[in-house]
Amino acid sequence: MKKNRWIQVLATKNEIGTLLPLVIMCIVVTLVNPNFISFSNLMDIFRTTSFYLIVGAALTFLLVASDLDLSIGAVTALGGVACMFAMKAGVPAALCIVIGLLAGAAVGIFKAWIIVDCELPALIVTLGIQYAVNGIVSITTKGMSVSGATEGFKVLGQGRIFGSVYITIVIALVIAVVFQLILSYTKYGRSLFAVGGNPETARLAGIPVKKRRREVHILVSVFAALAGILMASRFASAQTTAGSGTELTVMAAVIIGGTSMFGGSGSVVGSILGCLLLAVISNGLVLIRVDSFWQNLIFGVILLISVAIDKYRQKLSSAA
Repeated sequence: MKKNRWIQVLATKNEIGTLLPLVIMCIVVTLVNPNFISFSNLMDIFRTTSFYLIVGAALTFLLVASDLDLSIGAVTALGGVACMFAMKAGVPAALCIVIGLLAGAAVGIFKAWIIVDCELPALIVTLGIQYAVNGIVSITTKGMSVSGATEGFKVLGQGRIFGSVYITIVIALVIAVVFQLILSYTKYGRSLFAVGGNPETARLAGIPVKKRRREVHILVSVFAALAGILMASRFASAQTTAGSGTELTVMAAVIIGGTSMFGGSGSVVGSILGCLLLAVISNGLVLIRVDSFWQNLIFGVILLISVAIDKYRQKLSSAA
């Protein structure tokens, strides 16, 4: 009886369910290869996490509102390519970043219109948009990377503060903190939980359900484009495959972090832990010399376990 109670406590504490495997993974990899806890390696892990988290924080809002998006990877590539094309044409770096963000926003507005106003399923729509946007990126770039980054622009993705902390890590942390505060302490955050929990009840309570759904869809696309811009800055060029596979990786990280794929619950803190866990797994497998092909298997198993735990939480909530 006591054992069952502990299982229920762990299952309902979203962040604990992610923190425990994260700690265990760190201990195991450190025992096998002590280089894991070297400062330079930890900075690399945090840097990888930062790109996941920039998109993951916005995706948390979307999943909380009971929606999903499989076009993240394509929009990430689009943001970087649009930014670099503008920079190659001699446009000032600050305006290039705005252009990249607007490209993401345009996709987000179109996506939101089809899903929310035309009432078509998000899964099919975002999958179709992913193919379409990837096609646009490939056609305009002819499958080649777009170079021409200025030295000032490179600082955004390659620069460090205090001599060792990458700027992208700071950007991701600021975004995560702001998003968590909005989700936990504002009327807007509460309205997202209401929309995801029961949209009809939320509508009767005066919450503009469709407007909220449009906003979070646009938000995800804008931050996916931002991630693409930062990647372009990091590599000094926009890669057409920059966001390839990130849609499932980031979604897995957010769900692993305890955000329900059924809507109505979640936190950015959990998403931070989920993104960190996947980054640690990727890094740790390399350090202990496990074949990279095992990563997909491990990610898949973790995602399936997370979905099962999520479903178990739903049952506990219904029984309460």
